[in-house]
Amino acid sequence: MTASLWMPVLARALTTGLVVVLASALAEAAGPFWGALIISLPVTAGPAYAFMALQHEPAFIAGAALNGFAANAATGAFLIVYARLAPAGPQPRALGAAVLAWLAGALLVSQIAWTPLAALALNGAVYGLGAALFRTGRRTDYRRSAVAARRWLDLLIRAAAVALFVTAVLAASSVLSPARTGVIAAFPVALTSTIVILHPRVGGAATAQLAVTAIRGVFGFGLTLLTLHLLVEPWGVARALLAALGVSLAWSAGLLALQRLASRPVR
Repeated sequence: MTASLWMPVLARALTTGLVVVLASALAEAAGPFWGALIISLPVTAGPAYAFMALQHEPAFIAGAALNGFAANAATGAFLIVYARLAPAGPQPRALGAAVLAWLAGALLVSQIAWTPLAALALNGAVYGLGAALFRTGRRTDYRRSAVAARRWLDLLIRAAAVALFVTAVLAASSVLSPARTGVIAAFPVALTSTIVILHPRVGGAATAQLAVTAIRGVFGFGLTLLTLHLLVEPWGVARALLAALGVSLAWSAGLLALQRLASRPVR
């Protein structure tokens, strides 16, 4: 593989590893909201689509983004299943069931020719269900949890393993169609690896709360992909990527504002 082809692979691997370490440490130190907010940003998907644009026409990027948006609903199923099972069961069972839910959802998505409205309806239904299911769930404060001693080497090793996985996925996706590429790129690798790190350290209940909080943030990530799909052909790649990033930042800022309003004491 030439250096130009390795650049997007290595960039995605590096950013994924950094996000895993940052999100895990921040979620453990500050609580599930901040960890979920970091994971929901397009820090790993952004470089992947940017470098992909160097090798493909805007139509390819548009197709990948649309199918990635549809597959984002599978990530919602992942979060719902994990959040339901993690507080009362061991990590392998909860995470295994969540990954199976994602695979089932992604397989279904890959069989359908999506339109933006259909993908939006699917995401709205899945994430709306998640928000309704966990509306009154008990919140867990990490600072009151029995947190194991931090081992940075453990975080780095896990992040490196995830980076290698992402490298393999992107290398394989170079020969796939836009639809399949978008679905594969939507796999929540940073979210999965963060859960793998946090669950044994802070417990299932606290990590499940991160998943519950991420339901709102990851829906916003889907809107980022929708924005990219709609704008990449008429606006061009550079402006479409900037607009998609703006949508993501605006969504995260809105969640942060709502979080601050909810935390204000009632007078």
